[in-house]
Amino acid sequence: MSEFPPIAHLMPHREPMVLLDRLVDWSPGHVECATRVRETARFVEDGLLLAPFTIEHMAQAVAVCLGYEAYRGGRGVRVGMIVSCRTFEAHLDSASTGDELTIRADRERGNETLSHFRCEVRRGKEAFASATLTLFHGETLSQNPS
Repeated sequence: MSEFPPIAHLMPHREPMVLLDRLVDWSPGHVECATRVRETARFVEDGLLLAPFTIEHMAQAVAVCLGYEAYRGGRGVRVGMIVSCRTFEAHLDSASTGDELTIRADRERGNETLSHFRCEVRRGKEAFASATLTLFHGETLSQNPS
């Protein structure tokens, strides 16, 4: 059993756009999440998840990082959006159905409106993709899902 709440309580995304399965590690400004590539998941086509689509996985990891911080503080999660992908590097072309991915995000700097995160997706022990994202933090949802 995880020490963390279900991922759906930590971000504003709803099915079918929830791409992450679970929160693995958290500390202020840092998060590690995990997911398994599924045939039915968004952005998976012919059994493959192409590296550029992992930008959304990284953005959702940021949402989980900030969402868990809000959850711990008794606040609702905030709606947000990617406003810039300052760097992106694909280390591998794709991941296949069944592959386990680890998504890490580390805040470089930020405030109540904007944050800059360095993110990485790994397929097993291999670097899959990395990016530096700038995200806008919008309104707070009235309550977390129960």
